[in-house]
Amino acid sequence: MKSRPCGHDKQVLLDCRVPARLEAIETLADAVKEVLPDRDLAFSVNLCLEELITNVIVHGLKGAADRFMQVQLIISDDWLEILLRDDAPRFDPFMQAPEPNLDLDVNERPIGGLGVHMVKKLMDEVHADYDGTGNLIVLRKRLSHRTAQ
Repeated sequence: MKSRPCGHDKQVLLDCRVPARLEAIETLADAVKEVLPDRDLAFSVNLCLEELITNVIVHGLKGAADRFMQVQLIISDDWLEILLRDDAPRFDPFMQAPEPNLDLDVNERPIGGLGVHMVKKLMDEVHADYDGTGNLIVLRKRLSHRTAQ
């Protein structure tokens, strides 16, 4: 998908409907790599999307493969913004997921929370909202430099 302008200095790099199936994550990752030539940035974005989408599919949608999520990547001079929309029941992973105890040995840690913790560390801003029809997760990453497109 080609990028398009969406405001003063904003440009939509990616806007796609993703099936709620784990195998769709790989196709999305390829699309992210195509629109984000910075390999480190693309890796971070894909890691975050994989974690959050997997959580939506497994926990929010309980594996309902007939559902979809909307993913958008929007870039400006200073920020990359990642939007993830789903129609799962209300859930704010940044407030509701358990905080992992990083002092425990890996074998002693309970399952859960580590992926969301990683997303918080990789992104500069994270936010989740629910509008009555679904969840909207907004991730923002400050860009240290941006090359002309």
